[in-house]
Amino acid sequence: MSGVALLDELEHHMHSVQQVAPSGALPITVTSAGGAWTLGGFSNDIIAAAAVTFRYDVHFIVISTPSANASYELVLYYGAGDTECARIKFTRDSPFVASITVPVVTPLIPEGSRLRAKGMDSVGGKNVLVAVFFHEYD
Repeated sequence: MSGVALLDELEHHMHSVQQVAPSGALPITVTSAGGAWTLGGFSNDIIAAAAVTFRYDVHFIVISTPSANASYELVLYYGAGDTECARIKFTRDSPFVASITVPVVTPLIPEGSRLRAKGMDSVGGKNVLVAVFFHEYD
């Protein structure tokens, strides 16, 4: 890619409309496994396969209503092969604000790729609600 093309792509990315997923719906529930620090199963899709028709990257993860006072770890995965693209850690301690927004840097995610998550916590079996802010690259 030429320098001019790269600058054009970056300018478009920086000034494209920020999007949220899921849009027009409640955040997705992510539940830890029963044991402490054990990843639970995959969440429902935060972004469904084929829902995004351009390359994108995630800039923020929004965490809402952790179910208990605990330390949590959340992992995002993209595509049919469930490639890890972000991992964050946070702690709920009373009182917890309704939601927090955590900045992340992800690789470019190919168009048409689903995005989903797994979580774990220091107690086991707890859950959080998750949404993301993302930007278009094409």
